[in-house]
Amino acid sequence: MQLAQQINILDVDVECEDFRISEDLESARLSDSLRAVGQLNPIILLERGARPIIICGFRRFAALRRLGVRDVSVRILNAEDFRATHPLELALYDNLAHRQLFPLEQARAAVKLHDLCGFSRELLVRKYLPLIGLPPRENVLESCLALHAARPELRRLFATEALTLASMERLAKLSENEQDRFAAMMSGVRLSASMQKKTLDLLDDLVGMNRAPFTVPLDIPEIQECLRDAKLSSFQKGEKLHGALYRLRNPGVSRAESDFAERKKRLGLPGAIRIMPPPYFETAELRVEFEAASPEKFRELAAALQKAANSHALDVLFNLGEL
Repeated sequence: MQLAQQINILDVDVECEDFRISEDLESARLSDSLRAVGQLNPIILLERGARPIIICGFRRFAALRRLGVRDVSVRILNAEDFRATHPLELALYDNLAHRQLFPLEQARAAVKLHDLCGFSRELLVRKYLPLIGLPPRENVLESCLALHAARPELRRLFATEALTLASMERLAKLSENEQDRFAAMMSGVRLSASMQKKTLDLLDDLVGMNRAPFTVPLDIPEIQECLRDAKLSSFQKGEKLHGALYRLRNPGVSRAESDFAERKKRLGLPGAIRIMPPPYFETAELRVEFEAASPEKFRELAAALQKAANSHALDVLFNLGEL
């Protein structure tokens, strides 16, 4: 290995990312540090072809380039002096020396160790999964290989915690077009971890029932209208998305909602009293709400409820099993 030297930043091949481990190359803290005190650690390069390629220091190099630095401090390795796997292992240990890898970086490392180094699956599971912070299990390696196939927009959503790791592992197995479509939809929608699982389960069911592409259910008018509604928050859109998919998966729910609304009218309750069925009619429980601005209004609404309580229409309304 040569001593550190200065070379023109344009003399480095930035297209080759064979040894890149970092997921995000934009770091505001790193840029601030370089701006304040300059480059403290050299970038490690490898001689290859007309211009050397980066082994360690992708984020450093990207930050220096954004800052408009012309000359950078580097160390250059000679490819003939090292075994083929050494540069990648050097990049991996360099990252592990100062931080824990994120899931997408763990997946990237596993794939590169498999593809570039040609390591056997047994070796990856036994030695390298524990090294990058993962349990030594075959199914974990499978998850890594699948996760690495995720499209850029899905990766961005995962990085901002809009998608869980479990959701990412499922979505990464879809076609590129399906991943992009789902990511575009999720850019304006927020789903909790449990709601993500339920929503993906519904989509899987609909795909199996209709033998249609994964994203076809997202094109139904109800969902498209919901996604375009500027009055709804991202979480409200998520709830409506799940509800629309549930009704599509369970068409009896739509009929039940219509029948429930018709039977509720028979009670003759004022509009200030709201009676709501459980979500998707999964139980026979009803919720009643009303607001009163005065004792007189409270008594008026309470009397209306008492009258409804003595009506046969209430028994019919509670008999959700008939819906």
